[in-house]
Amino acid sequence: MKIERINSTCTLQLIKKPEFYKDNLSTILIEAIEESFEIFINPKKYNIFNYLEQEYALAKQNIPKNIDKFVSIIENLFGTGAKLIEIRIIELIHKKIQNFAYNPKDHDLFLKEYLVALFSAI
Repeated sequence: MKIERINSTCTLQLIKKPEFYKDNLSTILIEAIEESFEIFINPKKYNIFNYLEQEYALAKQNIPKNIDKFVSIIENLFGTGAKLIEIRIIELIHKKIQNFAYNPKDHDLFLKEYLVALFSAI
């Protein structure tokens, strides 16, 4: 398998006040995670959030406070496919949160670093 690096900068325009995003960031993150998993897993047949809670003691509402644990779990579960899920989560958050520019270090895009930067900026 060949892995290619993609260099890009994402910039969004501010439409809502930063206070709105701060108050709703956890909800936006959970919604992005739900939508991202729907691409890979049929939610009617398999509920990833129940699995995370039963197998890893990570409740859906606690994911925003446990980003490291969440990222480690999806990397263990999905291997290299986890990167696709992470990129999809970032993409969906970018659609909802505007006026946040993120420039990945060394041109590598990581969900954990993106979310740390996002939570710090808002």
